[in-house]
Amino acid sequence: MAKKRKMRGTLIGTIVLAAILGAVIGAIIFHDPGQPLPGPDSVKFTDEYDDEWGKLAAPISHVTVTHILISWKGANPRVTPKEPERTKEQAWELVEQLWNRYKTEPTKENWTALQARYNEDSKPHERYGVPDPTGQPLAKPFTDCAKSTNVNFARIVETEFGYHLIRREQ
Repeated sequence: MAKKRKMRGTLIGTIVLAAILGAVIGAIIFHDPGQPLPGPDSVKFTDEYDDEWGKLAAPISHVTVTHILISWKGANPRVTPKEPERTKEQAWELVEQLWNRYKTEPTKENWTALQARYNEDSKPHERYGVPDPTGQPLAKPFTDCAKSTNVNFARIVETEFGYHLIRREQ
């Protein structure tokens, strides 16, 4: 009887091993990896910019914001675009892509990563109080957009420095 049990156990073990081996061989033979997924920089988001996303019905008096500045050749001598030959149209396409990337994943971590990679401001992670508590004037379109954006939303505005993707922190 013990010999019969041992034989049954060996037979079941052999069947299980054959099934696993067959599955592995089948996966190797029939696996079609297809096209590799594109890297994050080549993914094109198709949503057109919607200025109503995160816009307040009425502006408020004090906010804190961060931003990503995207400029173009000749926009302002104080700003050097990361792509020196970028046109205004290319700058718009890029800032719209960044807005889409943030809108798709509206987290602080995503925002910080986008800022680190794309921001052309000399102080890429600077937080701005609006109005500026030091009394330094900010561009009016920047201030107006900042004061009319909801917390954790981001909107685009154009100033003499380029396009700003502004995210309201507080």
